[in-house]
Amino acid sequence: MGKRNSAIDLIKLIKFFLKYCWLILLCAVVGFGYMYYNATKNKVVTYTASGTMYIYNGNPNVINYGYTSTSDLNSAVQLLDTYMVVIQSNKVLDVVAERLTEDYPSITPDYIATTLSMGSIAQTGVFTVSCTAVDPQLAADICNAVMDIAPNEIKRVVSAGSIEIIDKATVPTVPDYSSPMKKSLTGAMAGAAGAAMLLLLAFLMYRKVRDTKELTSQYTLPILASIRYEKKDSKDPQKFLLNKNSPLDVLEAYAKLRMNTLSTLAGQDKHSVIITSAISGEGKSTVSANLAVSFALSGRSVLLVDADMRRACQGEIFKYDERIPGLSDVILGKCAWESTLIKTSLSNMDVLPAGSVFPNPTELLNSAAIRELLPKLEQAYDMVLIDVPPVNIVGDAFDLSPIVAGGIFMVRQRYSDHREIRKALLQAEMSKLNLLGFVYFGQNAEHTGNSRYYKNYYSKYDARDKASQKKFVNRSETSNQE
Repeated sequence: MGKRNSAIDLIKLIKFFLKYCWLILLCAVVGFGYMYYNATKNKVVTYTASGTMYIYNGNPNVINYGYTSTSDLNSAVQLLDTYMVVIQSNKVLDVVAERLTEDYPSITPDYIATTLSMGSIAQTGVFTVSCTAVDPQLAADICNAVMDIAPNEIKRVVSAGSIEIIDKATVPTVPDYSSPMKKSLTGAMAGAAGAAMLLLLAFLMYRKVRDTKELTSQYTLPILASIRYEKKDSKDPQKFLLNKNSPLDVLEAYAKLRMNTLSTLAGQDKHSVIITSAISGEGKSTVSANLAVSFALSGRSVLLVDADMRRACQGEIFKYDERIPGLSDVILGKCAWESTLIKTSLSNMDVLPAGSVFPNPTELLNSAAIRELLPKLEQAYDMVLIDVPPVNIVGDAFDLSPIVAGGIFMVRQRYSDHREIRKALLQAEMSKLNLLGFVYFGQNAEHTGNSRYYKNYYSKYDARDKASQKKFVNRSETSNQE
């Protein structure tokens, strides 16, 4: 019943990023402001002086640069790291500090170490010695002192190769300048990139059902109907009950569910269907009640059975006391099923309540009494709809698998979890429950992708509106004649 689909829907990903582009912009602004503040707060002007030195391997041919071989250059490059370590050693820095003490009494080897930086030029034997300090003269003096002392110390420590000064450091006249705007833009890009990575991670880890396309791409079950769920101001469950004045798109969605359900049952002797879901809160009780009303409005006799004996909900919708005798009492033989029926405003629709609370409802739904009861209900009604508990919470629905024609599986947009759906479908397959298909229940049902378009579309085809307009026109003409 399920199939793997690991590909990322790029269009859906783009829409997701567009939806949360404000978060990316916000993080970019925060990053820009943070870096700009740090770049301008307590800014210290520094100067960098640099000199260059050349390493050669001691071969006389190396002195003449025109005859330097490739092997000589490779040897010089390999010596570079060793020379850098020697130059930054305490021995060299102590001598440098001692030389500079007369002009800079407070200078220390540790301070000199913090100002120095070295690096090779394009993987050659040439490398630079740089010193960064707040005083340009100090930067040049430290750099030149290091280059003067380093060669002798290197010869003493390293027997291979030699070093030669190419250019000494000069006193820098232009301070080091790092544009606050450049740093701020870097911060903005870092903030935006961080937000984008978090959004991508959230998109990949999101397990809820977004739309019908996910159901068709990941599961083999068909979608029987996409029903729009519209929040109402009132908390009264009866406000969700279908009636002749309901929006046309909702009426048509339940009509489609009704016809597709009948189509899947074609050729079967049984006509009892359970409505269930993976977890609670996915709208199975609401859809069960409205589907029963839709069958009744089409002229068929229908019985809605509240088999969720743990959390009965139909009493809230149809306004009856849920403590009255019902299904559990009928199964236990306490009363006849005919005496427990609740009559609705529709003459061809009845409700069989859940009945008295029983410690273990699973035993009742797995008993011989329910197997004897269900055929009687099917003889008395054209359609029997059974509202059962979620299958991932209790296994009541699976107890009815052998005696019902099939089951309808509810999926609620941005609520149902794919992991729970797969778990439920696996259990249904193991129990041989004939699932007829999904019912997609959400605020963005398939036919409401462009709400304004479909609103205009349904308004054109709503005969009720045309009838009312015709009556209004007739009344206006009559009043004008008078």
